[in-house]
Amino acid sequence: MTGTIDIIVRTLMYIILLAGVWLFLGRHVVRFVRQRSKGYRFIDKPAGKPDNKFTAHIRLLIRITTGKSGRDSVFYFLFLSVCLFSVSFTVTAGLFGVSIFFILMSALIGFLPYIYLRFRFKSLQLEGSYEAENLLGELTSMYKISDFNMASAIDKTVETIKDSPLSKKALFILSLKIKDYRSREELESAVDFFVSMFGTEWAVLLGMSIFESVANGTNVSVSLDSILSNLKEIKSSIEKDKRANYEAFTMVKFVIPIVYILSVFTCVKYFGFTLGKFFYYQFNTGMGIKFFIAIVVLTVISFWSMYILSRPKFDF
Repeated sequence: MTGTIDIIVRTLMYIILLAGVWLFLGRHVVRFVRQRSKGYRFIDKPAGKPDNKFTAHIRLLIRITTGKSGRDSVFYFLFLSVCLFSVSFTVTAGLFGVSIFFILMSALIGFLPYIYLRFRFKSLQLEGSYEAENLLGELTSMYKISDFNMASAIDKTVETIKDSPLSKKALFILSLKIKDYRSREELESAVDFFVSMFGTEWAVLLGMSIFESVANGTNVSVSLDSILSNLKEIKSSIEKDKRANYEAFTMVKFVIPIVYILSVFTCVKYFGFTLGKFFYYQFNTGMGIKFFIAIVVLTVISFWSMYILSRPKFDF
């Protein structure tokens, strides 16, 4: 028990020390970062040159999940990731010494901003996929009312669509880009961004129809009706799969804590441990702490994975 208290006290001391350093130097660090980011904007790359794949990927995740589209967003994202890794590595090295396990844990903590963005991105795509029927129905109606003018139909759909926040946001961004595009490449990029907000096959087909209608003036009402008809046909099967997966997720959610409690019961009942001895080995020894951290990390990963997998996308 003394060892556990010692670890808690040392952790609090490290946190207080780091907080004090930040309060003393934080404003200078922020000023330095802003100056560097301003310089980065001017020397970054020639005008018109696209981002590399990594930068474009991070920028896409940030824009969809947070709505931030500033040029410095990737820089701040990387800065936060490096800071999280450095702080966690400093604290764990001070408490437990340097080891491969805690280096990996610090690296995992450094990846938390990216993990959050990916999880948020997948969650938004999942929620948005269930807006398909409402989106297609409203857009198809507005398209026919607007004499098969896709740009006008998108504007009207933004105004009239209800209970579909992601679709409304995606169409609004697409509408702005359609008004300003100057080449087929810019229009294609705008449609690709719209499709990426849903990440489904029906969104790909819808994006192709929008592009064809805006770029060439083609009447795509038959295509829109076909997509909507196919979505209505698969609705019942998707709802059935969703209920089955939710039941499985609910079972696992309660099983995981029970397994840990049973491990404590097994040690006490069959291996001669007392509760005090079990928790001593769990929290007062290096191996026990590593094992507990691994359990927590794997449990969180399991819950995140099950959350995503328990609700299938509304897609073909």
